Amino acid sequence: MKQRFTTHSTFQIERIYQAAPERVFAAWSDRSAKARWFQPAEVFDFRIGGREFSQGGPPGGPVYTFEAYYQEIVPNERLVYTYSLDQGETRISVSISTIEIMPTSDGVRLIFTEQGTFFDGHDTPEQREHGTKEMLDLLGASLGESNADTFELVSRRKIGAPRNLVYRAWTEPELLAQWWGPNGFTNTFHSFDLSLGGVWEYTMHGPNGVDYPNRSILQEIGPECIVLRHESSPHFILTATFEDVDGGTEITFRQTFETEKEYNNLKPICEEANEQNLDRLGSLLKRLSQ
Repeated sequence: MKQRFTTHSTFQIERIYQAAPERVFAAWSDRSAKARWFQPAEVFDFRIGGREFSQGGPPGGPVYTFEAYYQEIVPNERLVYTYSLDQGETRISVSISTIEIMPTSDGVRLIFTEQGTFFDGHDTPEQREHGTKEMLDLLGASLGESNADTFELVSRRKIGAPRNLVYRAWTEPELLAQWWGPNGFTNTFHSFDLSLGGVWEYTMHGPNGVDYPNRSILQEIGPECIVLRHESSPHFILTATFEDVDGGTEITFRQTFETEKEYNNLKPICEEANEQNLDRLGSLLKRLSQ
């Protein structure tokens, strides 16, 4: 008979984000904002006593079930929830997590504390802490953490689709046209030369009826990385990298502007637009994977 045992652990992780407390809190409390860095929820009832429920996992792998209940909510300051994690039909842990949001001179200091009970060696405190650090890095990326010296915006997204399918969505015009751009935009492609130095010319049609001509040059093309130089105004370099992660793909989306002025003017627009772009890509890949 298999020996059953429990492991108890507490760990604490700190992160500094260059964002207002309201924005950091919204990343936890707004369903769509949280889905950009956490497994999208099937149930999201954000209130004291409310429930959050999601299921997911790598293609062909085990299904993980996350079920949480909110115990304490202080807007822009504190969040406490209890949650269980199941692997298939097996419960692997039960935890209580506390998120503290503390304003600093240039952003927010976030303290994440988890007290967990782990069952029968299905998961370990070390693995959970490592996974939580990666999760908080994704949270930072969703907030538009950037390198101010290079005037760069960075978004990251884990998508439950193989890298070859993600690459197809970037390089097959009939797929690319379906997701490229923020919510409400459509595209007409005039040319798409998938080669080094190839030209991609297209018109984006805004939901307000305005057309936006675009011209980009492919500077690098491969299954692990695509680099575009956007020659239309505004000028920027777009770098997309694709990494195999847990049976899916992590996409890193970097938009690097030429000048500080362009970066500061466009950051409020492009932060949200880039996230919506990845939302649309994720939706397309989900349909293609079914």
